[in-house]
Amino acid sequence: MIELPARLTVALRAELHKTPSAQWVPNATALSERYRGARDGSPLIRTSLDALSYAALLMPATYAQLDGALRATQQRLPHMAPTSLLDLGSGPGTAVWAGLQRFPSLQHITTVEQDAHLDVLAQTLHRAHDTPVQQLRQDITRTRDWSTHDLVIIGHVLNELTPAQRSDVLAKAWAATAQTLIIVEPGTSAFFPIIKDIRQQLIDLGGHVIAPCTHAQPCPLSDDWCHFANKIARPDFQRLARGASLPYEEAKYSYIAVSRQPLTYQGVRVMHDSSTHKGYITLEHCSARGIVTSNVPKRSRDAYRAARDAQWGSWLSDATVFPAD
Repeated sequence: MIELPARLTVALRAELHKTPSAQWVPNATALSERYRGARDGSPLIRTSLDALSYAALLMPATYAQLDGALRATQQRLPHMAPTSLLDLGSGPGTAVWAGLQRFPSLQHITTVEQDAHLDVLAQTLHRAHDTPVQQLRQDITRTRDWSTHDLVIIGHVLNELTPAQRSDVLAKAWAATAQTLIIVEPGTSAFFPIIKDIRQQLIDLGGHVIAPCTHAQPCPLSDDWCHFANKIARPDFQRLARGASLPYEEAKYSYIAVSRQPLTYQGVRVMHDSSTHKGYITLEHCSARGIVTSNVPKRSRDAYRAARDAQWGSWLSDATVFPAD
């Protein structure tokens, strides 16, 4: 289980303490209902209180999702050490914190956010870390281009755009990517087709898929969706915002990581938790062979041990071959 960075937790809690919980807690509830309801095109964040409530409500889960995607990318690119980060649609700056935790090599950070309330809150929270941030208040659908950065992140943004806007932003984001582009969306069946389309567009633009895929062939999923989960400890303020009693949240997400540099495809990606039976383990995984269900017998010691230890979302890089059922 992961936690929000301590500096971020302290900084956000300090901002929340400036406003009585009797104000921001019900506002967080109303904001959550707006996010789940039908969209009419009007801004969901309308006041500074909305921005603060948004951070208390959603920042921990979003951080967990971004961290999961970054960790998987780092696993596939162990020597990855970006020095610059571009965060498009940065909100309160969650991706910046996730990036800094994973990559201490970061020295230059640029964020792009059109909402003034979220941008001001992000500026306050950024003071709690030591890396300078250039904040650009721009609409990513109207900005012509951005300077190149080693790492580009787009989190929970592209699903809010029209297909034409999404294609345009994606092309501009890829042009600004010197090394790696990572896109994260909620891990639901409704949003996965967006990730699937993005994956193909980036391949068509010359990108090399790094994670979660272990191949560059067309995605074989049709009746299922590729998603993962990262468990995060809920800070006290998020439990208040959600009216939740559980001390943790399992944040589900879909993502795609694409690099400028080609990568040798190998191994498999575990698609779901394994299930143990008498004498064998059933494991579903994705590889160059497509989606494969393997019944791994106990007598195959190495493969059985790998299947037993595998977790949902794990990338198994060894040469163990799991037999197809």
